[in-house]
Amino acid sequence: MERISRRKFAEIISGAGIAGTALLETMYAEMQDSGSVSRGSLHAFLEVSGTKVRDEQLVSVQASLERAMESLKRIRDREVRQETEPAVAFRARR
Repeated sequence: MERISRRKFAEIISGAGIAGTALLETMYAEMQDSGSVSRGSLHAFLEVSGTKVRDEQLVSVQASLERAMESLKRIRDREVRQETEPAVAFRARR
């Protein structure tokens, strides 16, 4: 089974546009309610983005999407005080 890279996943998300944003909000709500993204939402997301994925890759895509949604939730839940200064430089470490 061929894996989808992070870069390809980012292309899928960015290619989805405004409709994708609304769909992502729906999937985010699903994650909060049930803890997972439904197959229907996953198929709609792939259709909106114009991405073709083989059936055997759906499980991998669903897991990646759920991880991304969980990361989004952690970012949204984080509280940043108004007086906090923005970072002058950002350095990604591996």
